[in-house]
Amino acid sequence: MRTMTAAVVSAAILGFACGEPPPDEQPTGSLCAEAADCYREVDHALLGEVFCETQFEAGYCTHTCERDEDCCALAGECMPGVAHVCTPLTNDETKRCWVSCEDEARLDADPMAYCFTHAGPGTVCRSSGGGSEKRSICGPP
Repeated sequence: MRTMTAAVVSAAILGFACGEPPPDEQPTGSLCAEAADCYREVDHALLGEVFCETQFEAGYCTHTCERDEDCCALAGECMPGVAHVCTPLTNDETKRCWVSCEDEARLDADPMAYCFTHAGPGTVCRSSGGGSEKRSICGPP
């Protein structure tokens, strides 16, 4: 009984310590069901078109961009210290911001563990497949 109680308490502590961002902070890569769930503290008009990418297991907040500098340009748009890139996905000309898993972004971290940590469950480190603009992103398999 004592072991079970300790396990439940440990799980509760870990849940609070490793939880999602607070509800008002929904940066790029956050979980979502619709675009309105994303970037709640940022004026969507300043971001371009906002998307909740539903091909991800639990959604993925992103927005249109023209270059890497358009990603994380506004406070609250990205988690601090997590690099993002602007690239289209395969068969889509629309460029969007994605959590980067390029070597210089993740340093020595395992690519799959890095994506799980910074972009959530159901993401893998993969090529965006955006033709000549392809990049390594945390995305759906």
